[in-house]
Amino acid sequence: MATSDKHKKISPISAQRGVVIVENLVAVLIFAVGMLGLVGLLAASIKNVSAARYRNDASLLANQIIGQMWADDKSNAALKKNYASPDGAQYLTWKSSVSNALPGVADNPPTVEIDKDNVVTVTLRWKEPGASVVNNFAISARING
Repeated sequence: MATSDKHKKISPISAQRGVVIVENLVAVLIFAVGMLGLVGLLAASIKNVSAARYRNDASLLANQIIGQMWADDKSNAALKKNYASPDGAQYLTWKSSVSNALPGVADNPPTVEIDKDNVVTVTLRWKEPGASVVNNFAISARING
């Protein structure tokens, strides 16, 4: 009895042809997706480290000017003359160091407000490169004379 071409049996070896290539392609695809995930994670990590650095710098700068006030003449008139924004002599020096440490300060200058009871409020604002949000840090302290 002759077998027709339609009913030819496929041997197990020819049925397996190409499966190894497909398995390798799937493995490469999974590996590539994993690598893309790691790259994304690394980018987010770098952004978060940058943001933490700016927050730390802002805190140090705010505490720096308050520390200078503690070491200087603590009378209300002297504090306002030397440290109040926008034209106190010590404020202007401090503002330039803030501009060097934090990005986007030119458009968002820091403020130092001193009320009649020597309560000082220092506010720093900065805008990270490529960000649309302006960050801020504020601290208040009473300078007792």
